[in-house]
Formats: sequence, structure tokens, C-alpha cells
Amino acid sequence: MLSILATAAAVAHTTMHLHLMQDKVASGAVCLDGGPGGFYYSVAGNANNANDWQVWLQGGGWCYDDMDCWGRSSTRLGSHKSWASTEVGKGIMSGNCTDNPEFCNFNRVYIAYCDGTSYSGNIEGPVTVPGKPTPIYYRGRRLLDAVFDTLTEQFGLASAKRFLFMGSSAGGLGAFMHTDYVHERVLAITNGELEVFKSIPISGFFLDHVNVANEHVYGQEIRYQLARTNSTPSTNGACVAAMEGAGGNVSDCFFAPNIYNYIQAPTFILNSAYDSWQTQCIFTPKLVPGWPKQTATTNGLCNQFPYIAKCQENPENCNQTQIVTMMSYMSDFLTTIKSKSALSRPGNGAFLYSCHTHDTAITPDFTRFSVNGTTMQQATSKWWNSPVTTPAAENTYYPCMYHTGPTGPRICNPSCTQSEEIEREFKKELHQRYHENEIAYRLSQQ
Repeated sequence: MLSILATAAAVAHTTMHLHLMQDKVASGAVCLDGGPGGFYYSVAGNANNANDWQVWLQGGGWCYDDMDCWGRSSTRLGSHKSWASTEVGKGIMSGNCTDNPEFCNFNRVYIAYCDGTSYSGNIEGPVTVPGKPTPIYYRGRRLLDAVFDTLTEQFGLASAKRFLFMGSSAGGLGAFMHTDYVHERVLAITNGELEVFKSIPISGFFLDHVNVANEHVYGQEIRYQLARTNSTPSTNGACVAAMEGAGGNVSDCFFAPNIYNYIQAPTFILNSAYDSWQTQCIFTPKLVPGWPKQTATTNGLCNQFPYIAKCQENPENCNQTQIVTMMSYMSDFLTTIKSKSALSRPGNGAFLYSCHTHDTAITPDFTRFSVNGTTMQQATSKWWNSPVTTPAAENTYYPCMYHTGPTGPRICNPSCTQSEEIEREFKKELHQRYHENEIAYRLSQQ
């Protein structure tokens, strides 16, 4: 009987339950479709961790103009209507202490992403989209604020002692943008009693880089959409002030490489240097026809160069010329991040790996993938438990480069082989789940 109760308790903790913020709609904290935002929550697994918190910003890319965002507003990334009532975290968000021994018993919060601007847009009125029957709303910053208000009012955040702020993909960029703001908010909420605050941006170090045709696509899209949705006041304030003081372009502060040096809180970056989203959507995309006044709801055009498409999907498909081209992006990534003084700041660190994956830390690969014998999970735990005075070099891991000879194999880290296959299957399963939820919702409205 005791074992049954223990199992039931473990399942209850592992599962996070949806909390919709209906009461915050009146203050303008709404998704793209004008409906309430929300988050998933699981209470701390034991008394020892009652004051420990882990808050994660869900990712899901961006929408790049009004028509694109209108199309997004009817999906799980723009509306609560097809969200599941529960979520079970994986990897670093898992409540299973075998998979996630460091954070499994924390109060866990999964903030659902539904604004399309990395939780940063803030336009007062609704935005009318030509030819469409309903408006859209850019209120990402209000949604972020509403979450912290709700956690304080209803879930006991004021008693927090240790706090880990995270995000992945577009949420990873959000973590770069909002880390110091969230730190200040939680300090205020706890009346200065917070003892530890650290940040982990996951797969969020997106480069402002040209594509293989030497065209700026991703950079144009991000600068345009975040600037016009009034996201500048939401990104890192020190970065914005520095750009303004130097007569620079404040839209540079929408990119993690430019924000990183200004973040004051201890930060641990988890990122592939050969990130699969970046190779598709930064290195090999094209602009949607008509953007930024597109007439279709197409959400970006990734992997648009047929001569290298199969290669960028899987490095083992690359001939020598192609792999050299793709490795130039990985080299640029490493050159960029190594040039940042924050990477050597005490208390910081990074786990940079070569697997051609994205968001690996929130998949089962969190415990499988390793660099020089240290798994991602082990490296993360070591950094979390290190004093903030620890030299960054003690918590920084660098990847190997893929082999660029006349023939394969290309892979340089054996743990990547299984990891990449597992991630592809995991994401297929995740996509199918979300797709089924959206279909069910639409059928219910007929």
C-alpha cells in the first residue's frame, strides 16, 4: 500500500497542471488571439525543496509580421485553446529524479509561449490584420509579468530562496533578454530574502548571421518584428543603454551575442555550436514572398537551398564541399561566443556541444549526451552547485568539429549518434501530440 501511495505521489509531482490566467485578461495579459495566457505548475516534491523554484520559458520560434502572427494566433503558440491540461517535463524539466536529480523536486513552472516575440512585445491596442476577421495582440511582456504576479499571489513565490530561470529556443532568447529583469522582480517579491538566482538559456544563442547566399534573412525578420512590437523596453536594459550611449542600433539587443556581456546574474549556456534550427532557419532560409507585408500565413521559409538541403538535415549526408560550408557556421558560432567577456566571468559557464540538435536539454538526451566524458546533466549540476566566484573555465565545455575529409563518417562525438536519433523521434511524438490537440479543438468548434 505504501509503495502504491509513493508511486502515486511521484506521478502527481512529475505531472505539471495548467493554470490559465483568466483574471489577468483585463490587464491586457493575453495571447496573440486575445485569450488568457497560462503556465503549468508542479509543487515541490519534498519539504527540503519547498523554497526552490525552476521557471522555464517555452520556445517555439517567432512570427515575423502581422499576417504570419495572425496565422499563429489559432495554434498552440498563439492561443490557449488547444493546450493540454497537463504536461510532463523532460530532461532538465523532468520531475523524475533519475533523469533530473538536481532539480526534480523544485517547484517547477513551465510558462506557455503564445505571444510570438520571446515574451517581449507590448503594444497597447489590438492590431487589425487586413482581410482577417479578428485582430491580434502583442502582449508578451504583460504575460511574463502576469505569471510572476500569479505565482506570488497564489503559489507562494514570496518564500523563494533558490531560483533557476531558464528558457529554450525562442524562450532561450527570452532568458537572455529577461534574466536581469526577472532577477530584480524575484528579489523584490522575496523582500531581498532570495539567496540564489541563476539562469540557463537553452538553445537561445542565435547568431545574427547571413545565409549561404550572403543574405540577411533571420536578422531582418527579428529586427523588424521585435522593434515594431515595442520589444525594446523589454530586453536587457543595460544593453539598450549602452547602444543608445554609443549611437548604435538598439535592435542589436534582440540578439543573444549582443546581450550576453550585459547580463549580471550567473549564466550557464546550453547550446549546440552546430544547432539544427540555426542551420535550417539562419544559414539556409529565404524570406517569405512579400515579407514584411506577406499575404500568406507562412511562418518563415527554412532549408531553402536544395543543393545542400540533405546535408544540413543530417551531417552524414554531406559531401566534402558541403560539410566545409556547414562547418563555417559552426566555426563562426564558436568565434562569436568565445569573443564575449561574459564567457570568462566568474560564476558563468557553458556546455557547448557538436550534436546537430536543438533544445536537447529538455529531451531525454539531457542525461545521455556528453563532452569529454561529462554529461550535460552532470555539467549543469556542477555549475549550479559552484560558488559564484568559481572561474568560468571550470564550468565551460567546448565541442569537437565534424570531420571534413573526402568521405564520412562526419560525426566527431560518438554520443551524438544515438542522441540525434532519439531527439528526432521525441520531437515527432511531441509534434503529433500538439497536432492532435489542435485538431480536437477545431472539431469542437464546428
